[in-house]
Amino acid sequence: MACPAHSSSSSGAVALPPAPVSVVQQINIRSHVPIVLSLKESNYGQWRCCFDSVLGKFGLAPHVFSPPPLDERDAEWILNDHSVVNWLQTTVHTEVFNLIYQPRASAFTVWNSIEGLFRDNEMHRAVLVEAELRSLQQGDLSIDDYCGQLKHLADVLRDLSHPVSKPSQVLNLLCGLNPRYRHLKPIITSKSPPHDFASTRSFLLLEELCDKHEDKVASGQAYAASHDNSYSNSGNDSTSGARTTRTRTARTRRGRRPCMQRGTRPPRIIGMRL
Repeated sequence: MACPAHSSSSSGAVALPPAPVSVVQQINIRSHVPIVLSLKESNYGQWRCCFDSVLGKFGLAPHVFSPPPLDERDAEWILNDHSVVNWLQTTVHTEVFNLIYQPRASAFTVWNSIEGLFRDNEMHRAVLVEAELRSLQQGDLSIDDYCGQLKHLADVLRDLSHPVSKPSQVLNLLCGLNPRYRHLKPIITSKSPPHDFASTRSFLLLEELCDKHEDKVASGQAYAASHDNSYSNSGNDSTSGARTTRTRTARTRRGRRPCMQRGTRPPRIIGMRL
């Protein structure tokens, strides 16, 4: 995602008035933040990007970044703050909710609890994720799945404040590529200006599509050839069988013919009278 994961405020942005309470309370937050924040999914960056957008859209960013002093919070501000707290609590997984839950906490407190939870041990997590990124191999994965995993790991590293440079993303992709695409590496690396991650992915997807088409054609040709051979062998077998039958019949006839020529009747013995 393009959103910065750890910006402490909407710096440089014009302060916008918050949306009316009547509007804020009618918002279905799950339609704006479809991602459920989870420790196992490593999706903090995506969740944070969606939430930053919603807070900016309705002018509620100060509730989590720079709330006013207690004596300056009117009834409308308090009602909006409760709405933001509800949004935060309903867009996180139960495992996250149990770790950040505090009764009667403000949106600022809940927000910072979530951020602290996912920014804990950043360096150690970055080392593990980067090792996974460097060792990832395509294997039997499709180009789309392989590039998707690489992009996800790069996003996680960016969220941990250790972004991967654009040239490094391309090199990581090429290093783990299936050997069947090794002939493309010189083509990709010699392009000027150089390919970025997205264009490299598109180039490989086109090559994968061509390979699938050629495999399909070759499979069809192999099937047709095997079918023709089977038909030919079947025809040869029937011809051979007919020839064998004719040969056997001829032999039988030749074998019977001498017996018929030895005499039409057996010799009759004439007895002698006594």
